[in-house]
Amino acid sequence: MSLEIKDELVGEIRVLALEGRLDTDTSADLELAVQDFLQEGSSDFVIDLQGVGYVSSAGLRVLLALAKSLEGKGRLRLCALNQTVRQVFDVAGFTQLFSIFVNRDAALGSSKGKPAAAAAPLAPQVMRLFGIQAGAAQSGTPAPAALVAEVSRVLGAALRS
Repeated sequence: MSLEIKDELVGEIRVLALEGRLDTDTSADLELAVQDFLQEGSSDFVIDLQGVGYVSSAGLRVLLALAKSLEGKGRLRLCALNQTVRQVFDVAGFTQLFSIFVNRDAALGSSKGKPAAAAAPLAPQVMRLFGIQAGAAQSGTPAPAALVAEVSRVLGAALRS
């Protein structure tokens, strides 16, 4: 399965609409695209996940790395998470790490007027646990329930340390 990345510039906001699975096999595609946009000077991102049916820990790692690289320099908003993806974010505690909006219009509208609630800063131990600095790759793609359990275990250990 592949990941299609459509990019659009709305004012100065880089909107990335993803379609497919964001997993071990496809997360590198998003990571490379994001790095290119960062090098071009983009610092305000909306990632539209409406077309994403599955996110693995490798996909979460890419989103966390982008959020970390933008801390104090830009903004990252996620939008249109389907029920399955939203459940993974909720159970894993990732909804507290990101500004998440119901749809693209709401995410884009948050840049005007009253800002959206700020996401919590990313803890360095969470970054390490997801291999953001090490870039550790996984073999295989866990089932959604297994991913939720894995992420919950890892975050629980990070919060206790």
